[in-house]
Amino acid sequence: MLIKIAIVDDKQINRTTTKNKLVQDADISIVLEAKNGIDFLQKLKEQPLDQFPDLALMDLEMPEMNGIETIRQAGGIYPQLKFIVLTIFEDSEKIFEAIKAGAGGYLLKEDTALNLKDAIVHVIEFNGIPMSPAIARKAMALLKESPVKTDTKESDTSNLTEREMEILKEMVTGKNYKAIGEKLFISPLTVKKHVSHIYEKLHVRNRSQIINLAYKKKWIN
Repeated sequence: MLIKIAIVDDKQINRTTTKNKLVQDADISIVLEAKNGIDFLQKLKEQPLDQFPDLALMDLEMPEMNGIETIRQAGGIYPQLKFIVLTIFEDSEKIFEAIKAGAGGYLLKEDTALNLKDAIVHVIEFNGIPMSPAIARKAMALLKESPVKTDTKESDTSNLTEREMEILKEMVTGKNYKAIGEKLFISPLTVKKHVSHIYEKLHVRNRSQIINLAYKKKWIN
C-alpha cells in the first residue's frame, strides 16, 4: 500500500530533513509540501485526487496559521486526512491541544526515520496515536492513577471498569490492540471488545475523542 504524505513546516530545512527520512521508502510518496497552514489549505484545494495525501506531517509553530489550527480546519474539511505532529516541543498542553484538534500522533523532530515510518503506518493501518517516548511519558503522567468511580452521577459517560481504565491509559500512548494485549496479557480481540465498550460508555467514536473527554473530565491533570 502506497501512503501519500504531505509535509507542513515553515522552515525549508525541516521539510527537507523530514523528506530525506522518508524518500528512500518505496511505500511512501511525498505528494505535497507547504510552509504554513494557509499554504497547506490552499494546496489541498488544488491537489489532484490521485495525489491527495493520506497523512500530513505537521509542524506546530508556524506563521499565519499554526499547526493546531491547521489540523482543526483541514480535518473538518477533509475528515479522511490524518495528521502526525512533528515538533521540538514536549509541552503537555500542546500535546492535548493537538490531539483534541484531531492529531493522530505526536513525534519529536529528532525521531529516527524508522520511528517516523512506523508512526505513519501505525496511524494509517491501526488508527493508533503513536508518540515519541518522551511525549508518551508526559501523556501517561497526566492520567490519574485511580480508576474512574462507578457511583458517579455521570455514570452514563464515565462508568469505566478498572480493566477499561487500564486500557484507556494504554491507548493514550498510541499502542494498538496487539501491543495493549501483550502489556495486559489478554488477546487483541479482548482488547477490541473492551475498547468497543469504552466507546459506547463514553459516547465517542475514536481515540482522539476519548483523550479529549478524559482531559475535560479531569481524569488527567
